[in-house]
Amino acid sequence: MKLSTLKLEDIYWRIKAGSSIRKATSFDVRNELNDTIKEPVFFLSTGRCGTKWFSDLLNIDKSLFVNHAPVPSLAIQSKSAYAYTNQLANPDIKSLLKELFLTAREQHLRYTYKTGKRYVETNNYVTFFAPLLAELFPDAKFVHLVRHPAAFIRSGMRRDYYTASNQDSKRITPLQNTSYYDKWCSFSRLEKIAWLWKETNDYIEQFKAAHSNHITFVFDELNTEQVQKVLDFLEIAIPVKKIEGRLAQKKNKQSAGVFPKYENWKQSDKEKMIGLCKEGMETYKMTHS
Repeated sequence: MKLSTLKLEDIYWRIKAGSSIRKATSFDVRNELNDTIKEPVFFLSTGRCGTKWFSDLLNIDKSLFVNHAPVPSLAIQSKSAYAYTNQLANPDIKSLLKELFLTAREQHLRYTYKTGKRYVETNNYVTFFAPLLAELFPDAKFVHLVRHPAAFIRSGMRRDYYTASNQDSKRITPLQNTSYYDKWCSFSRLEKIAWLWKETNDYIEQFKAAHSNHITFVFDELNTEQVQKVLDFLEIAIPVKKIEGRLAQKKNKQSAGVFPKYENWKQSDKEKMIGLCKEGMETYKMTHS
C-alpha cells in the first residue's frame, strides 16, 4: 500500500504497531475476541516498580505489541474500577466495566490482530480491571510486579502523591465501610502512600488466589535468572545477552523531588510503613531493617 493512500489514522497505527498483514474491523475483533487476541499479557502493579524496564526489554521481540503508556491511560477509570470492587456480582456493572476497557483499547486490539502480533500491556492502570480482563481473555497471562514499599513510598513522596493536586483524581482512597476509611484523614502522606502499596498488592493477591495463570516478580531482585523465569512463563524468547545488557540500565529514573532514602528515615516513619506493609513485605520476603 502506498503511503499516499493511507489515512492519517493508518499512518499512526503503522508507526505504533507495525505493518498490517490482514484486514479487520473493530467489530471483527470484538465478535471473535478469543480467536483474534491470543494469550495477551497484562502486568499488574502499583506503578513505579519496573514496568518501563520490562516494556523496553519486551520490545526486543518484534512479534509483541507492547504498550507501556497507551492512550487513553485508564488512570481515572482505574480508580472507578476499584470503587466497584465489591459490586462485580452485579452483571450490569461488570458489563459496563468490560465495555469501558474494550472501548479504550479497541484500536490497540484491532491492530494487534491486523499486524499478527501478541498484545502486552505493562500499564499499571489496568490493575483494577484484572478480574474483568481474566473473563474477557481466558487465556491471558498476568505478571505481578512488586517493589519494596520504602522505594515506592520514596518515589510517591517525590512525585507529590496525595497532595490534593489534580493528579490525585487517579489515586485510590479507602472505600466506605472499610477499616481505613475513618483513619484516612488522620494519615500522613507517607502513610497514605504506604496504604496505596498495601491495598494495591492486597488486591492483586486476591485476584491471584482466584486465577492460576500468573507469576510474581519482585523488582528488587532484578537479575538474569529471575527475568528469565518471567520470560519462560510468558513463552517469550529474548537472548540472555540482551537481558544482561539491560540489567544495568535504569528506566524512567526519577530526578525530581527530594525525599531521603529509607536508611535516613525517621524511626517513626519506618514504623508507620511497617505497620501498614508488614504482612505484604513478609509475603514477598522483604526486609525492613
